[in-house]
Amino acid sequence: MGWNKRMRPMPRATLAAWIAGIAVLAPAATIAQAQKFPDRPLRIITGFLPGGVSDTIARVLGDQLSTALGERVVVDGRPGAGGMVSMEIAAKATPDGHTIYLAQPVVSIAAAIDKYPWDPIKAFAPVGMIGISMTLLASTPSFPASNPKEFIAYAQANPGKINYGSSGFGGPNHIAAELLQVMAKFQMTHVPYKGAGATVPALIAGEVPIAVMPLLGGLPHLKAGRIRAIGVTGARRTTAAPDIPAFNETVPGFSYQSWFGFVLPAGASRPVVMRLNAELNKILTNPDTREKLSSQGVDTETSTPEHLGRVMAEDVVALRRLIKATGLKLN
Repeated sequence: MGWNKRMRPMPRATLAAWIAGIAVLAPAATIAQAQKFPDRPLRIITGFLPGGVSDTIARVLGDQLSTALGERVVVDGRPGAGGMVSMEIAAKATPDGHTIYLAQPVVSIAAAIDKYPWDPIKAFAPVGMIGISMTLLASTPSFPASNPKEFIAYAQANPGKINYGSSGFGGPNHIAAELLQVMAKFQMTHVPYKGAGATVPALIAGEVPIAVMPLLGGLPHLKAGRIRAIGVTGARRTTAAPDIPAFNETVPGFSYQSWFGFVLPAGASRPVVMRLNAELNKILTNPDTREKLSSQGVDTETSTPEHLGRVMAEDVVALRRLIKATGLKLN
């Protein structure tokens, strides 16, 4: 709105009365809730099994959030349907700030494919970004390819014969693998598991020769030699593992990475949202926290609630464009 020359600054006394009036108009219950928040233990709902990237992020942040808020924080893992089971549970929780959802592309995927009669984006009140993480495509040590170029050549020569595991149908790792197949023109057979905590052991045991997983979940096993890295799915190599090539180097234009953020059920009061946002940003600027997450493949990022909201909405637009352009089937 442009400045109107006929406007005049509001007298200080009038301004104070106006602000006081707003406070009076605010629901008394909301004000009281924000003043005493939190008044009991909190829970962070995640969509995957223990040992995966979501569980690790939730536990690292939950411990420090507990110290900051003076209440116990419990990590509540609800695996199933590529993370969508947890999303539904979180969306239906009481919006008082005591139930936090560790959101990731599962939310934007559900919105992009119109899976529900309700809007998954509008079902949540963004709190703040946590960071981004690349996806890793890894193999058993005996697989006959050790880099993106060799892998694509082998997959093209064996259409549909390679089984690959992911953390669930329609999840971020599944999307990364499907997008890679579309852009590099080859075909694999998908074997969904209930989270990276189940996918990695399956790869180690040889149930599948290939798995697509969060980089965080794969790094310890790469270092131990139990699995072998083929490539990461970001636009460039990651500082956490600079020796692993990016598929983008072989397939120009290919890139897919996951975002993570805290959200609350829609209807949460603004004061509670901002209290959690402030504590989250403090935690993420802690050098120890940044080291714990970034050294394992998560690049931390502080933000406002509005920024996370834009990230979520823009991801939906990008996914819908991808589905329309490639015919990618996610449901």
